[in-house]
Amino acid sequence: KTLSESVSENSGSPNKKGRKPRLPQGAQAGMPPWDPAAYAMMDPYAMAAAFQSPMGMGGCPGYPPFGMYPPPAMSPHAMYPPGMFPGMGMPGFFGGMGDSTPMMGRTKSSGNSRGKGGKSSFGGGEVTKTKSLPSEAGRTSRGKKGKNKDGTPNAGESPGKSPGTAESAAPEVVLLWEDVAPKLLQTSQEEAGSKFLQATLDEEGADKKAAIYEAVLPEAARLAGDQWANLVLRKLLDVGTAEQKKALVAALQTDLIKNASDAHGCWVVQKVLECASKDALTQMAAELDKNVIGCIESMHGNHVIQKCVERMPPDSVGFIIKAVEGKTFIMASHMYGCRVVQRLLEHCAPAQMVGMLDQILENAARLAQDPYGNYVVQHTLQHGRKEDKKKIIEVIKGDIVQFAKNKCSSNVVDKCLEVSTIGEHAQALEEERAALMQAVLGEPGCAIPPMQQMMDDRFGNYIVQRVIEHSRGAEREQLLQQLRNAEPQLRGSVKGKRILATLQREFGLPQPKAT
Repeated sequence: KTLSESVSENSGSPNKKGRKPRLPQGAQAGMPPWDPAAYAMMDPYAMAAAFQSPMGMGGCPGYPPFGMYPPPAMSPHAMYPPGMFPGMGMPGFFGGMGDSTPMMGRTKSSGNSRGKGGKSSFGGGEVTKTKSLPSEAGRTSRGKKGKNKDGTPNAGESPGKSPGTAESAAPEVVLLWEDVAPKLLQTSQEEAGSKFLQATLDEEGADKKAAIYEAVLPEAARLAGDQWANLVLRKLLDVGTAEQKKALVAALQTDLIKNASDAHGCWVVQKVLECASKDALTQMAAELDKNVIGCIESMHGNHVIQKCVERMPPDSVGFIIKAVEGKTFIMASHMYGCRVVQRLLEHCAPAQMVGMLDQILENAARLAQDPYGNYVVQHTLQHGRKEDKKKIIEVIKGDIVQFAKNKCSSNVVDKCLEVSTIGEHAQALEEERAALMQAVLGEPGCAIPPMQQMMDDRFGNYIVQRVIEHSRGAEREQLLQQLRNAEPQLRGSVKGKRILATLQREFGLPQPKAT
């Protein structure tokens, strides 16, 4: 701690971060300035006495460099006037740091030098606090980029201003059609102008829409990557005529890959995919085929590829399947690639993805424990063939405890129980389900059943709850017996109480009486 901090701390001062030091009470009341020489506090020997005296500073040891001076008894200035003691009214050092209020006569209200009225004790003047005014209509403050509720990118909120900083309110921007009509291309790239043109497209007649369309059409490919002009293009693709949309789609074929991986352009490309004709989609597929993997690995481009899978006919996404098949494991365990693989599993027939499915099954154990790959395995259980589901359940059954206690693969275990009990192919998976439940419950007479190893685990306890929910027939008796044997252990932990609550709910057992 610095000297001033030690002084402030031991004198009981509320000198915290953000508060400024106070002057002595005499100075606040208009009295003459306080003279530290009157108390001999500027003499180093006397200062050493202040730090070493049990009366002055709480008995703290000498603070270098004062600790090397002789003890107070050897100082000619160690004597103080009656009623005075070392540390009383000690000023802040180093330009006002530390507490300056005398210990005697302090009131409870002296905790801050600036009251609610904003008066400062330093100059007696008024200190006015002003708040930043909200953005005016037609303006958006700039800051961290994000997305609106409708998914459109916005400019974010303005960075926080320091407290008390005055900000003058900018005048509201009012645009008239007569003013912007000669410079529509430039206006579309400005914040206020973009919003004005979007409102015009929504509310005005066909003549103004045609004027905006003719202005932006020649530069459509470039404007797609502009922060504000891309919003005008998307609005035109929404409200334009069929001929205007067709011409815009054709114009946006230029620089398609570049815009697909752009933060603003990707939104325009996705909009094009929603309103393009089948011939235009085929043309776009041919262009994207040049760099499918690059788009998938892009934080913006992967959304375009997902939209292709969702909007294009299944027989038109062969270029995506072909690209992914060569790197199935890499794509399935990739932050963005796993999303594309999931969309393919949702929208394409298994016969189209035989090679991809075979690689997923071959790496099922590794993918199940991967932060991203586990979602691909779950989707395969949901949308795959019966044979695919059987193989995955067989892999999970082989090391059920390890998979159940893993953060990622526990979700796969849960999915296996679900699809084999109430899923589309549940009847065909009856044998696999029985084997999976037996792997959880263990053989009769087992000293430590697998389920008991899961009960007190952070993730395994949820699998035990799912087993209770999906159990049926004779296995319920074995399950109930194991849980009753472990009831004392379960009552001693939060996880165990969750298991008992699920058991009582599913088996209809009476609630235990409160003790």
